[in-house]
Amino acid sequence: MSLTMPADYGELPESMKRRVSLTLLWIFIAGLPVWAQEKLYPVRDNKDVSVLISTDRLSFVVERAFQHRLTLGFPDDDELSILPDTRAPILILWMKIQNVAHEPLELNVSKFTSTDDEGKRYPVLIPDVAADRILAAASGGSIGTKTLRSISLGRAGKKVSVEQARDDILRYSLQPGTLPAGGVSEGFVYFEAPMKKKYRLNVALGDLWSKPLVFSTEKSK
Repeated sequence: MSLTMPADYGELPESMKRRVSLTLLWIFIAGLPVWAQEKLYPVRDNKDVSVLISTDRLSFVVERAFQHRLTLGFPDDDELSILPDTRAPILILWMKIQNVAHEPLELNVSKFTSTDDEGKRYPVLIPDVAADRILAAASGGSIGTKTLRSISLGRAGKKVSVEQARDDILRYSLQPGTLPAGGVSEGFVYFEAPMKKKYRLNVALGDLWSKPLVFSTEKSK
């Protein structure tokens, strides 16, 4: 597989050249045998009564008494439809958190970590970085002679500009910051994905929960 620059690549401004180069690189990577966006299933520790599994068996439901309640799991079809179809090697989860305390809650996504069953760590990705990677490896992308014209947006089946798609990714990402008493926040959380088909992943949520939540690519029996 080769990377071919647009005919008028030399006439583009430097910022656009970098963007085109990044896009071509990720289109090349997307053609390699990687496994992106594997569906993950929660693996419950039956000893912890504070951790339950949702009725669709795709999310954890965690309640820290008098502090907060959260769900974390693989996005459903409606949530995934927000994102462009992509082959970027990124693990995408959806989190919703409600502050049930009388005091503000600090939500620091940068403290989230993930570790696979071999002990290898995979960093959390800030939304800006995740958006770059998702869009660069989006299917249906086309590079016009002057600009990146449009990409195919997930299951919604509509055409949007790269800028619109990027805005959507950032808008629907879990936002760090202070959650007021009674406040609710939800959105996508991104990690680099293990480059293998089957694995378990321990997801730690920093100060929000003391024990990692375990996900697996194989559904529990």
